[in-house]
Amino acid sequence: MSPRVTRLSLGSEVTRVLRRMLIEGRFPPGERLVEESLAREMGASRTPLREALHRLEQEGLLVRRPRGGYELKPLDPIEVEEVVEARSLLESYAASLAARRATDEVLAGLEQNIAAFAEAHARRDPAALAALNAEFHALLARAAGSRLLIRLLEVLEGMVERISRESATGMEAGCWSLDEHREILAALRARDPEAAARAAAGHVRRGGRHILERLDTEADKP
Repeated sequence: MSPRVTRLSLGSEVTRVLRRMLIEGRFPPGERLVEESLAREMGASRTPLREALHRLEQEGLLVRRPRGGYELKPLDPIEVEEVVEARSLLESYAASLAARRATDEVLAGLEQNIAAFAEAHARRDPAALAALNAEFHALLARAAGSRLLIRLLEVLEGMVERISRESATGMEAGCWSLDEHREILAALRARDPEAAARAAAGHVRRGGRHILERLDTEADKP
């Protein structure tokens, strides 16, 4: 079933739905996004849809086509590297704060997420791995207890999740992601801010290296 907009007058709601469609791979790079069919599918008017397209271009998820319209922006190695580095700094700080502030309830939520991730990996379910990976990082950000930090991470949200889906859903990548999520949680439970920060930063950067290596390999193909 296609996602639908629940508050048609709000451009932000149209943006949210369209962002999710892009991140989940509904449109491959190079495919033109047709305004009329998108508006019909989401139950939205053309005006908020155009606002959403413009906003997602600003976020770096879309790019304008030479003859008009938009398409999903291909992942660019330089931009990926910049996003990964910014995210590693923010998430290491989030993990450091979470080691000091996270409640037992929040830690239990992270543990449940990791258990579900392990189950999804065992049954080889890449869609579930992607969703659970995004949830883990969202839980970690909330565990920090900083509204400012959450807002800063939201600026990178679209690009971060797209990169994460590319780097954490393969079976091999899922295995090391699982191990590193466990390492982060162990540091939080130990109330060790420095260890938590190191584990979080290392985890984000490893995912970045993984996707950059894949992009490099694809660039070398004839």
